[in-house]
Amino acid sequence: MLLLIFWDSSAPAGLGLPVSRMVSELTGTEVRVCPSPVILNGYVGSRHQTDARAVIDSIDLLKHRQSLTSPVLLFCGTDLFIGESSSVFGLARPLTGSAVVSMARLCNSYYGRDDNDDDLLDRMVKEGAHEVGHLLGLDHCCDPACIMHNPITLDDLDRKRKSFCPACREQVAIRSFRVDTIV
Repeated sequence: MLLLIFWDSSAPAGLGLPVSRMVSELTGTEVRVCPSPVILNGYVGSRHQTDARAVIDSIDLLKHRQSLTSPVLLFCGTDLFIGESSSVFGLARPLTGSAVVSMARLCNSYYGRDDNDDDLLDRMVKEGAHEVGHLLGLDHCCDPACIMHNPITLDDLDRKRKSFCPACREQVAIRSFRVDTIV
């Protein structure tokens, strides 16, 4: 089965291909990256953020209208939140095969640090693989170094390795979308 990665125009240009390749290698999924046709709904002006659930709803609607059966992972530059949380790095809805990753808080500049493309790429891959793990049916992991550990802060995300713990890796192998090739 194929994973579609939609790259929103608000996401940093030029990183779609390396991110998709690394997510593919980590998760064992065949991946295709393309410009995003998703209209981002759910902006809340008083928060200057977008409701991640509304974004997932938009992905689900697009999938329904275009009869897409492949899971979709959207990368966007929009700052996301859920409910009362101050922010989230991403969200997945496994039942519909839809997920979103926000890069707004993955950039060093958001925290007043010097920009570093390697840091951004590393975080995008970890968070993208994390959301794909959810699409594969994995829950959060208690191992803080595992991709499936729930990162609350940027430091949590940075502490994670770009790999699954042995238990999660076994589940990924069982549930992978991959047929037998990596794109």
